Amino acid sequence: MASHLRRSIAAATTALTALIALQAAGMAQTASSIDLLRRAVNPNPTLKSYTASAQLSATLHVVIPVHKTYDGKVYYLKPRRAIQFQNVSGALSRFKDLATSTPTYDEAMAQYSITPGTDNGTVSTYTFVPKKQGSRVKSITLTVNDTSALVSHAQWAYTNGGSMSFDQMYTNVGTFRLPAKTNISAYFPGYSVDGTLTFGNYNPNVPVSPSVFTATPAP
Repeated sequence: MASHLRRSIAAATTALTALIALQAAGMAQTASSIDLLRRAVNPNPTLKSYTASAQLSATLHVVIPVHKTYDGKVYYLKPRRAIQFQNVSGALSRFKDLATSTPTYDEAMAQYSITPGTDNGTVSTYTFVPKKQGSRVKSITLTVNDTSALVSHAQWAYTNGGSMSFDQMYTNVGTFRLPAKTNISAYFPGYSVDGTLTFGNYNPNVPVSPSVFTATPAP
């Protein structure tokens, strides 16, 4: 009887120790994952501003597909970015707006419930669900490169059944890692859009007026 009790206590102690170890490992993994996300949304801590050129080349898939190319200018004043194109109308205008708004980490924490997903040793995923009721965004999934800590892919799901995704490539501008090219696909009821945003001619840490963002939708 006593021997059985001792074995039971020993087994329970071993199980409890294993559970605590697993919980500690899970907490460490979550902390590491959140740290990776923090770095991903702020990859250039000393970058305060920049201007750059941009080109949007997009195809609107309707009954008769329409392809358009627009030149524009990028303005960044931490933490906001605006891309201004000329004469973009209709569905492509909404596509442009979606492509130029990115929340900071603090904004994301305030606006979304964030759940770390898988980590296959190469990339990590994160799911964002809006806290605000009635949002047209159902969820956002980000994929972050574990080595570079840069966002390589993002997927938006909308409550109307639409979706949008982008795959982003980067370039070195001095010590900064900045977007070079973004491939975007958007699918909404009645139409879809595929496009490419190309960036160049970066001028880091130059004066940018806050007035540039007065007509830009909040992230």
